[in-house]
Amino acid sequence: MNGHDPAEIALRLRAGWISLVVGSFVFVGKLAAYGLTGSAAVLSDALESIVNVVAAALLLYSLVVAARPADRSHPYGHGKIEFFSAGVEGTLIAVAAALIAFEAGRDLWLGPHVKRIDLGLLLITVLTAANAGLGLYLIRVGRRTHSLALQADGHHVMTDVVTSAAVVVGLGAVWLTGWTILDPLVALAVALNILRTGWALLRSAVAGLMDEADDALLAGMAEALEKDREPWLIDAHGLRAWRSGGFHHADLHVAVPRYFDAERLHAIDAELTQRLLGASGRPGDAIVHFDPCRPRHCPGCAMPECPVRAAAFERRTPIDPERATREDEPL
Repeated sequence: MNGHDPAEIALRLRAGWISLVVGSFVFVGKLAAYGLTGSAAVLSDALESIVNVVAAALLLYSLVVAARPADRSHPYGHGKIEFFSAGVEGTLIAVAAALIAFEAGRDLWLGPHVKRIDLGLLLITVLTAANAGLGLYLIRVGRRTHSLALQADGHHVMTDVVTSAAVVVGLGAVWLTGWTILDPLVALAVALNILRTGWALLRSAVAGLMDEADDALLAGMAEALEKDREPWLIDAHGLRAWRSGGFHHADLHVAVPRYFDAERLHAIDAELTQRLLGASGRPGDAIVHFDPCRPRHCPGCAMPECPVRAAAFERRTPIDPERATREDEPL
C-alpha cells in the first residue's frame, strides 16, 4: 500500500513550520522577560524554549526525510528518523533540566535578585497562551497523521506550558509576598518536571528504534486472522509487526494445504495482507510465508474433501495473540 498521502505529508510539514516559527517567537519573548526580571524561574523557562526551537528545526528536517518514499538504500522507507528526532528532543530536554537546576542552585547559594515582576508576569502569561495553542495543535495533527515526531514535539510544548504556568505562579507568589527565595525553588521544581518529560520521550524513541513489540497491534492482527477464518488457514505463527514513521510492516507464517498452487497462494497472500494492515489502520506492507501442511496438522484442519488427509478432523485451535506470535516450528 502507498502511504505517501500528499495531503497528509503537507499537513505534517505545515505543522512543523508553525512549530518552528511560534517556538522562535516564544523564545525571544521569554528572553525579554528574563532581561526584565532577572528571575531564575523565567530563565529556566527561556532555556526550555531554546530546546523548543532546536527541536522544532530537527522536527521539520525529520518530517521532510520521513516523507521520502522507500528506495534501494532504505527499502522500508525513512520513517524511523522520527524516532531519532524524538530521542534527540528528549536528550535536549534533559540537558535543559540540568542547566536550570544549576542556575537555581546558584541563586539559592548566592541569593536571588528579582525585579519588575509585574511586566514579566504579563509577558510570560501571553507567551504561555500562545504555547498552549501550539502544543494542542501539534498533538492533534500528530495523532491525525500518526507522526510520533509531531506528537513528541506537541507534548514537549505542553510541558513548556506547565513550566510557564509554574513560573507565573511562582513569580506571582514572589510579587505578593516579597519572598524572593521562592523564585529558585520554582525553577528547581520546573527542572524536575521537564526531566520527567525528557525521560518519557527517550523511552518511546528507544522503543521505536528497537522495534519493541506493540501488544495491542499484535492482538488486533491475531483477531483479524481468526475472524471469519477460512478452512485453508490451518495455522498461523511467527507474527511480527513494527512501525516505521507512519507505516506498519508485518511478517506472518501460515500453514496451508500443501497441494495449493501458486495462483491460489497469491490470492491468499493478498487476503492476509489486507487483514493485517486493516487491523493496524495504517498503510504499509506484509510478508506472508507459506508452510505446507503436514500429517500432524490434520486433526486441526477443517478443509473439506482433502485429498491428502492422514487423520480425521477433531477441532481447530483458535488463533490468539500467544499462538500467532509463537516461534517458527520445524516442518
